[in-house]
Amino acid sequence: MKKMILFAAAAIMAFGASAQMSLVKDLSKKVGTGNPQAYAEVLQAIEPALMNPESAKDVLTWYTAGKAAFGLYDTMFGAKSLGQPVDENMMNEILSAAYEFYQTALPLDSVVEVDKNGAPKLNKDGSKKIKTKYSKDIIGALTAHMGDIANAGNVYLQQASEITDEAKAAEAWASAAAAYGNYVDIARAPFAIANGVAPADSVLGQVRFFQAYAQYQAKDFADAYENFTKARKMGYADDNIVGFQTSSLANMVQTMLDKNEFDKAKNFIENALSSDPDNAVLHDIMGFTMELKDGVDAALPFYRKAAEVDPNYANAFFDVGRCLYLQAQKIIDENPNATNKELVPKIKPIYDEAIPFLEKAINLNTEGDNKAKNVLDDILYKFEVMGVK
Repeated sequence: MKKMILFAAAAIMAFGASAQMSLVKDLSKKVGTGNPQAYAEVLQAIEPALMNPESAKDVLTWYTAGKAAFGLYDTMFGAKSLGQPVDENMMNEILSAAYEFYQTALPLDSVVEVDKNGAPKLNKDGSKKIKTKYSKDIIGALTAHMGDIANAGNVYLQQASEITDEAKAAEAWASAAAAYGNYVDIARAPFAIANGVAPADSVLGQVRFFQAYAQYQAKDFADAYENFTKARKMGYADDNIVGFQTSSLANMVQTMLDKNEFDKAKNFIENALSSDPDNAVLHDIMGFTMELKDGVDAALPFYRKAAEVDPNYANAFFDVGRCLYLQAQKIIDENPNATNKELVPKIKPIYDEAIPFLEKAINLNTEGDNKAKNVLDDILYKFEVMGVK
């Protein structure tokens, strides 16, 4: 549960469970009055019960908190609709808290009916009878506020893009991701499907993309990769999603490589390739991983595959040419006393293969990077020195 920071923190009183539940029952009556002032007072007063190990197990505790939070949000939303000034950030924080309160309450509201002796009552098929008391209200509030929750994500996303302070921006990105995640959780819940309010996958795919994008900006690359993947599975293909997904994976892999976790990185990339075999960048990342782990010879097949999969991917062609160049250089280094006449038959075929890859990398590169040109120039210089025509 996201700790409430919206109001002055209530002192956690040393009440027992019975005293806390007595407090909750009083607050439940208070929230039922529909008084806007009562909503704020209930949210402040109920905090000790939310944190008490016993009262936190009772659905009434969370239902009361959620009812107060949704009531306060609706009050503020109504004021905003009338053109009155409201703290929109606080309003969205209250909405987020309301969602979490009700999501916590929902499973607690499914309890087994018992007879006077405490034994569970059974249905005709032998299954235990389940009763609920608040679920209808909870589900109604969650589904009715789906659009508000998605809009909260939009507000946070816009704010994050305008904030210059890195720490504050990261917080806004995280809030946006949480709001979008809450929306999808409701939209994919069985009760949303049963009530016919679940959006199409095309809508959910877009929301998943925004969630992942916010996580990517917050540098939460693991969750970003997971949600970019989910968005693609739902059919979302816009906004350079493949690039963002692959970049998220690359950042995750780099973290593993920084820790020398080569096998972990290799297994992770292999898993990604199993569902995305035509992603040239993934093959290139695998080549980079294998190069660090086992050297150029182990990396070259993956770089070749990347170039094969995407004939317009400049990095792959550079990496193939670079690795071939390094293979030839190794021969030169291992034969320091060899004459040019002895070296040329060994290294010229390798250089001849490398040259077209390097030339294509140069032609494909639109950013003016000279790495491929530098390698090609060195090959041509060696040919000149060795008298190769």
